[in-house]
Amino acid sequence: MGSTPTPATKQFNMRYKRLPPLEELREYLDYNPDTGIFTWKKIRPRQNPMLGQVAGSIHNEGYISIEFKGSAYLAHRLAYYMYYGIDPLEKLVDHKDEPKTNNKINNLRLATVSQNGMNRANLASNNTSGCTGVSWNAKEKKWCVQINYNGLYKYLGLFTNKEEAIKVRKEAEIKYFGEFRRQDQ
Repeated sequence: MGSTPTPATKQFNMRYKRLPPLEELREYLDYNPDTGIFTWKKIRPRQNPMLGQVAGSIHNEGYISIEFKGSAYLAHRLAYYMYYGIDPLEKLVDHKDEPKTNNKINNLRLATVSQNGMNRANLASNNTSGCTGVSWNAKEKKWCVQINYNGLYKYLGLFTNKEEAIKVRKEAEIKYFGEFRRQDQ
């Protein structure tokens, strides 16, 4: 009995799918590293897009996906591949900032799963502080600060003042996440 793949499984499959030969991609697609936009420069018979048309569409995770020879590929992975000539394989291609559609080459970098999660944009739905890793401890009546680094939670303390708690969290992000910390908050 088969199972229906979840969106996460589909993204995992797209993420680790071997990319088509580079020469073939370059024959059909043009990638502009300054704009992050792909355009079609050659069309196969019975193909819908027109020459010069922007390639790809936004899929349910918010990333741009490009259909090529019957398979879907994440545009940011193709961008990295076409610019550097290296298939990222099991590595992730991380967007340094939002939006997920910003595929300019200066916004893309290789990352591990852990590094990719360090600049995560969305807060948990129950977050009351407005800052990841800062939560209200009702028992102590203070703000609790922690950070997840390499799969382990590191306790950073309890604080009466929310702003001080957020400052401690931001300092820990600089120390532990370095260049992979979220820059726009």
